[in-house]
Amino acid sequence: MRTCILCHKKVKLAYQNLYDDRYGAPGRYTVYQCSSCGFGRLFPNLGKQEIGRFYAKYYPLASQTSESVKNSVRIPNQIGAWLRGINKTAHRHIRSGSTVLDIGCGSGISLLEIEKLGGSAFGVEPDHNAQKIAKKLNLRIHQGFITDNFFPGIKFDYVTASQVIEHDPDPNTFMKAVNKRLKDKGQAILSFPNVGSLAQKMFKEKWIHWHVPYHCNFFTKKSFTRLAKLSGFKIKEIKTTTPNLWTIKQVRMLFTKPEEGKTSPVWSVKTQSSQVRQTFTSLVKRKFITSIIMLLSLLIIPVNRIVDLFGQGDSFFVILEKK
Repeated sequence: MRTCILCHKKVKLAYQNLYDDRYGAPGRYTVYQCSSCGFGRLFPNLGKQEIGRFYAKYYPLASQTSESVKNSVRIPNQIGAWLRGINKTAHRHIRSGSTVLDIGCGSGISLLEIEKLGGSAFGVEPDHNAQKIAKKLNLRIHQGFITDNFFPGIKFDYVTASQVIEHDPDPNTFMKAVNKRLKDKGQAILSFPNVGSLAQKMFKEKWIHWHVPYHCNFFTKKSFTRLAKLSGFKIKEIKTTTPNLWTIKQVRMLFTKPEEGKTSPVWSVKTQSSQVRQTFTSLVKRKFITSIIMLLSLLIIPVNRIVDLFGQGDSFFVILEKK
């Protein structure tokens, strides 16, 4: 019998026969969930030796250019960001003058935004496609993982990770490595999917954040609180947030069922605006679906903000302080 890697209690089968319905990677996967703390775990999951190659092949980072990265940098105003549900992006909560390590920095947009906010930015990314962008934009990105010995001698005021810890095969080691790289009283700011969200309860196996095989871990508030304490952190803030775009994609995925091994048009690597137009055009052929999209556009903002207020949003946002 498998046991939970966080609390070592028994786990139960939650969902099976899940496959990559975004980018078309092969394979079928199962999620087991702890009967005590609620932590979910993917089986089988990607090993660290596979992640770099796997992401380089299937994830959309390869389509980015230095020019597209520069053009994507923006710090939205607080009210607009709150309305859109993007006010809890981890790296945007750092202070000017601080030294920041962003884990899973991808193309480097986060590093440019950190610098725009007055921070000194460093990044870690396993996908080798980030290196060509880093060289052109003079960004400090280590190809690898938080557990590597990179940027020796530097301790950070902040370690940030937006939608990253769910990808790591060993969240215990991940969090201990984050703690080790922080200065005394330094802060870790993380965001990651909430497996106890209202959307997961409603959509079950169709919830978009199973995102197999890329997501290995699925946290509840109880399970992450346990992990944080075991890793030497105290929780200063834990809330939920739901980007409106996630909700739109969730609804589209209810009406889109890509074949296994095929890329979904909902998750294409085209620009967001053209993707929205293309997907919307394909959906409006059916009046019923058109009505749903129109209703969604009217309700999405107040519904998401209320759901977040009650801790049922699709993503956790946490601020941790090193003890």
